[in-house]
Amino acid sequence: MINIFGSNMLSFGDNNKFKKKKERVENTLIMLKSFVSKIDNYIHRLEEREKQLFEKVVDLTTMGDDARAMIVAGEIQQIRSVLRHLTALRYIMEGIVLKIENYIAIGEAMGSIGPALSALREIRGVFKGLIPSIEMETQLIENSLRDLISSTGEYIPPTTWYSPQSTNEAKKILEEAYAVAEKRLRETFPQVKRSSEKNSMEIR
Repeated sequence: MINIFGSNMLSFGDNNKFKKKKERVENTLIMLKSFVSKIDNYIHRLEEREKQLFEKVVDLTTMGDDARAMIVAGEIQQIRSVLRHLTALRYIMEGIVLKIENYIAIGEAMGSIGPALSALREIRGVFKGLIPSIEMETQLIENSLRDLISSTGEYIPPTTWYSPQSTNEAKKILEEAYAVAEKRLRETFPQVKRSSEKNSMEIR
């Protein structure tokens, strides 16, 4: 695989310039991977909490305390909603990491990140009232990626990043991200459902 930063591609005069570019791109990649790990930690903690609460719903239902079971079930639904957004965000971040790696390895145009940046901005607002630290870090990453693309000499019109109406490709990325998130939730967690015959909870 060809590395665009390979020394055989550089003239002596451009060596320092490309070294700085390489360092900047690689530092950005480290930052992105660190953020993905942070998302994974949030997902793990929420999944563990969801399992604990689900067991509590089962226990309360067994004891006939349907009122409390419904309250706990409501908490479970909130956790699953956050998990859905986090899993979608992780999917988007993985795509951006892959594009950065492709840029390093084969020189794929950095501008190809544009639609993913638009999708990132769309999903960022979701976390403002859920996990503010995720929202703030997502914004920092968005800004860093914008600066990185500019530093490569590529131009992406501002509308690609900031238009209220995402591009079709960005919308497709968002749809795929949430489809992955919903599939994972279905596969990971049992469903909490109100019985049609009595006010109780059952596992489907």
